[in-house]
Amino acid sequence: MSLCCLYLSVIENKGITLTTGKQPFLPPKTFRPTPAKWRTKTIISADDQTLAAQCGISSVLAAILRLRGFDDVEKVQHFLRPDESALRDPFTLPDTEAAVARLHRAIEHREPLLIFGDYDVDGVTSTALLVRSLRLLKANVHYALPERADGYGLNNAVVQKAADDGIKLIFTADCGITAHEPAQLAKSLGMDLIITDHHDPAAALPDALAVIDPKRADSQYGFTGLSGCGVAYKVIQALLARHWPEYLKSFSQNYLDLVAVAAIADCVPLVDENRYLAHAGLKVLSRTKKKGLLALMAAAKIDVTKQALAGHHVGFRLGPRLNAAGRMASPRKSLELLLSEDADESLELATELDQLNTERQNATREIIRSACEVVYKSTELQQQSILIVDGNGWSHGLIGLAASRLVETFYRPAIVLGVEEELARGSGRSYADFDLHALIEHTTHLLQSGGGHKAACGLSILPDNIDDFREMAQQFAKSAIDPALLVPVVEADCLTEGKDITPELVKDLAALEPCGTGNPEASLMLRGAVLVDGLAMGAQKQHLKWFLEADNCRFEC
Repeated sequence: MSLCCLYLSVIENKGITLTTGKQPFLPPKTFRPTPAKWRTKTIISADDQTLAAQCGISSVLAAILRLRGFDDVEKVQHFLRPDESALRDPFTLPDTEAAVARLHRAIEHREPLLIFGDYDVDGVTSTALLVRSLRLLKANVHYALPERADGYGLNNAVVQKAADDGIKLIFTADCGITAHEPAQLAKSLGMDLIITDHHDPAAALPDALAVIDPKRADSQYGFTGLSGCGVAYKVIQALLARHWPEYLKSFSQNYLDLVAVAAIADCVPLVDENRYLAHAGLKVLSRTKKKGLLALMAAAKIDVTKQALAGHHVGFRLGPRLNAAGRMASPRKSLELLLSEDADESLELATELDQLNTERQNATREIIRSACEVVYKSTELQQQSILIVDGNGWSHGLIGLAASRLVETFYRPAIVLGVEEELARGSGRSYADFDLHALIEHTTHLLQSGGGHKAACGLSILPDNIDDFREMAQQFAKSAIDPALLVPVVEADCLTEGKDITPELVKDLAALEPCGTGNPEASLMLRGAVLVDGLAMGAQKQHLKWFLEADNCRFEC
């Protein structure tokens, strides 16, 4: 099992030809990819060897940890063995006191309250955590999720329906920080609104009873990286600490699995408090009794009796299956799975999510192929600082995945638009530190709606405005991005030698888990490798297995 990326400067290929399966796109013969820049961040130093001896770890791991800011024994030990001391006081989140008081009143008086989440993994896990925990406190809980076609976040229609259904309190999960109109409507209809979110707030906040977001300018929390589910977790933690402290221990033991799935799948930084939440959460997940999670792991072919759970299990197996429901059908299927207490129902739902994920993969592959063809046929790539690609009928549930692939392929920010008859919906991903949120604000007069943050954005636009948007976005990007940054970079954490690459090192690097955003898997560079054999593997021959020699050592990759 590989727990690191190994970058190889191959200086010789002994006549081996590797044939893979069908490619997602085929560039024209005239296309010449930009040569990559190869570099390593560090080499093993004498200080690393000393730290390794003091901590009982390899010098390679010591060099990587030093590179990430853990340069003494105390820091290393705290990072490698995160504990509850990393947990921050939930009452330092803004408006938590008000939210706890209102939730307590709603529970005590059995007032009907609505949990409203989002259609992605973070929103679904947030909703599941809140519904499950509040039900145990005998709250009168209702829940709802938006369909992707409804757009992101709380809207007036949801608020009006809640009022018609007699709801007295709306509690958002992973959304609501920009819900100004719905907040006003809720207030006018006599409902209280608690917003929990982790996205960037504007200067003015919605007029709600409580707006809990670690990214608020007045937050005293000291950490802005929580996921939406993490924020929800902290609110319930505060509620229990204030009114039901006897439940605090069991709450952590039973709900950190959902928090870990959200943190890893939603790509929040796995540092500070998130490292503990994800680290402890994976342990909870490995022994979870939630029927839905057990069925989902079985569908994803994850056997916790044979392997320790790692970040990639969530990021590449569980997360995509939970997301597939919102992309291809309805997010309620994922939520029902996470709420299910019935093994047969869970098996049926998990099987359906697995099938939806396969459909999602196939459909995404076709959109990526079409989008890449558009890029190849357009103007010279070097003239474009940002890619704006549109296509008829491209599912708005998949365009974000296509945008990510364009970024990986062409090394520049990308926005992919799925065009329908009267409206086009778009999703963007950044590269070279380009601020997509600033672009949205710069072009807002051309858009029907738009939002997001520096690294990702979503928008809707009239088809007639796409050309103007493309031109304005191109000008904005050219003024903001240094062309020298629009190149592929092969960057490894540490330069190594063949003797360093051992099974013991792989086990050592497992201490970095859980890996993900902010704490990536270790990447090592090995120079002078010789490719000696290889074969394609997998049902569609989409994977490679190969053998290398370097420094008189032989490796299977």
